[in-house]
Amino acid sequence: MEQINKQIETIKNFSEQKIILSKENTKISFRIWGQSGPILVLLHGGYGSWMHFLKNVEELSKNFQVIVPDMPGFGESEPLPKVPNLDEYAQTLVDALSSLTNGCNYNIIGFSFGSAIGSHMIKFAGDSVNRLTLVGYNRTGNMPFKRPKMLSWRAAKTEEELNTAQRHNLSVMMIHKQEKIDDMAINLQTLNTKGAKVRSLEIVASHDLPNRILNISQPIDIIWGEFDVTLINGIDDAQNRMKELIPDVKFHIIPNSGHWIQFEEYEKFNSTIEKIYL
Repeated sequence: MEQINKQIETIKNFSEQKIILSKENTKISFRIWGQSGPILVLLHGGYGSWMHFLKNVEELSKNFQVIVPDMPGFGESEPLPKVPNLDEYAQTLVDALSSLTNGCNYNIIGFSFGSAIGSHMIKFAGDSVNRLTLVGYNRTGNMPFKRPKMLSWRAAKTEEELNTAQRHNLSVMMIHKQEKIDDMAINLQTLNTKGAKVRSLEIVASHDLPNRILNISQPIDIIWGEFDVTLINGIDDAQNRMKELIPDVKFHIIPNSGHWIQFEEYEKFNSTIEKIYL
């Protein structure tokens, strides 16, 4: 694991970290890669951090300025004083980004939990957001969702038990191809879950996509892995349901991949983002 941790630190050290205070004086960590090009704000998934995009930030920073927060209560960021509803959480991030970007326009790319956050942010950010991309989205009110059976990593008494639990959890929810569940994936999962200070499910409970995208003029894209298990009725059903809500939505399906697409098929994911935003 020492070599893997060095790889993570190397990518981390290429970034510039900025801490923005919320109105409650909560410290929110933002990491920035790249100095020019359109701004991409990448929002991690539940029990995640900037490391959900470990395999993307360097490549994307060649053409974009990439901004990745550890959202409040995750990674290096402090939790808000009380568990917020999703609108409050989204507004906190919009306010922080307004300060961080000095009013420049940006694009939102939200993964899983982050896609729900992003869909609420666009309502409050208004014209500051140019485009919204939902990655692994599974939370709209007309789409059934059932969390797969997970093992408790907290109950692990040895490193072997911990790795076994994390491998299982990655296999049943995050990554489709077993050979892609490598030591890096397990290590990232462990770092991310241990760094979570709040339960993302409590925040996302108030998610309301239809009312957040009413009268939104910005283009919306959805990226899914072909075999994303969080879409319990399959990819075709998911596309039909989202088309009902967002008639002009553009779908991008990455074959033979699961929920954590940007890790499992990072090259195809990076290429898809470049096609959307360049």
